[in-house]
Amino acid sequence: MFQERKEYRKNFNAIGLLNVGGEILQFNCYDVSVKGAMVELLPGQLLATAADFEALLFEDDKAEIFVEELMLAGEVKIAWVREERGRILMGLEFETVVHNAEKLWLKRRGYRKSAPFSAELFVEKDRLHVEGINRSTKGLCVRLKVHHPAVKLNAPVKLQIKEFGLAALGKVAWVTQEEESTLVGIQIVPIS
Repeated sequence: MFQERKEYRKNFNAIGLLNVGGEILQFNCYDVSVKGAMVELLPGQLLATAADFEALLFEDDKAEIFVEELMLAGEVKIAWVREERGRILMGLEFETVVHNAEKLWLKRRGYRKSAPFSAELFVEKDRLHVEGINRSTKGLCVRLKVHHPAVKLNAPVKLQIKEFGLAALGKVAWVTQEEESTLVGIQIVPIS
């Protein structure tokens, strides 16, 4: 028996990015509603087959999405994955998504998740315990309780975030002094 979908779905073509399983993958979007989307993923280096994605879903079904043409960014849940005629198709359900994120994309290239976390920042020979404010795939914002003279624009840093299993190199992108703390933007430097 045929059952109609309750929400309106729009068929069109758009290109986007999906941050899933530590990889940023490009996708083509064909079918979008207010609750989700169906996309065709282009294979990555680690996630290259539908079986790879199915194995990942047992561990984590969350991802981050960005579709520039729609000015859409945020977190999604992966509802299903299947292979069809050699293509990897994926159903996504929107969770915390910003629509018409015009101002967000004028300043940044990617979605930033605002959630607290703890991190250690290594600057010169000092280890600083910092409070994380937000993060993206390319960087993060942290708060220092005191001002440190070595934390300045373009200073190289090492960072470690145990709860995310992340150890990386970075550089200070910006510094803002507040009354009782210092906000620092750190750009993660990719190692190739």
